[in-house]
Amino acid sequence: MTDRSLNNTKIEQTIISEFSEQNREQLEIFIDNRENEEMKTLLERYGIKVNKKQLEIGDILISNRIVIERKTASDFEASIIDNRLFEQALKLTENYETPIIVIEGEMKANRIRQNAFIGAYLSLITDYKIGVINTKNMKETAEYIYLLVKREQQNQKRGVRLIVKTKALTSEEKRLRVLESFPSVGPKTAKKIMEKYSSLEKFFNSDIKELEKVIGKAKAKEVYELIHK
Repeated sequence: MTDRSLNNTKIEQTIISEFSEQNREQLEIFIDNRENEEMKTLLERYGIKVNKKQLEIGDILISNRIVIERKTASDFEASIIDNRLFEQALKLTENYETPIIVIEGEMKANRIRQNAFIGAYLSLITDYKIGVINTKNMKETAEYIYLLVKREQQNQKRGVRLIVKTKALTSEEKRLRVLESFPSVGPKTAKKIMEKYSSLEKFFNSDIKELEKVIGKAKAKEVYELIHK
């Protein structure tokens, strides 16, 4: 679970050999070096070789197609509030075939409305096509990771390769990502908003009645209250 600033520069990570030449059956993963040491210990108990390295995208690299971003429920909520969640989601989907977000703990909001919390969760699945797993705690997360690693590396024979390239976001894409961080605002709705207002400043200063004409009464009320209350 990491809290890293996201930039829009090209990212290239070192290429790592898929498996150890000494032992082709050795399960091996890479976890971000800012990850909790307890997670490393839990995974090693399953016989997994855990390599710590600073990862630019994700927290745990399972194979050349699967990466995991791990968050506690509190971290998940915080990433909604500060608009990091959907920027992270975009980078995950741009660089890995099967990104997964693991949320540990009860799916309950403390600082935002519950429907906004669940709305963001559903948006990851429906709009970004990201697999989302809710676990009870870190121990259960480690168990899921072990099963994924075993399936990928032993059954599917997919190795670990740290090759990541990301493209820079345009100004328009950045504005859309900000809009998509609002509950109930997906990619299509965000585009409608930008077509109407052309800038975030005009959107933030819009009248609720005008906003209702663009995205509907229910969405407009929810978005307006988040901005002004």
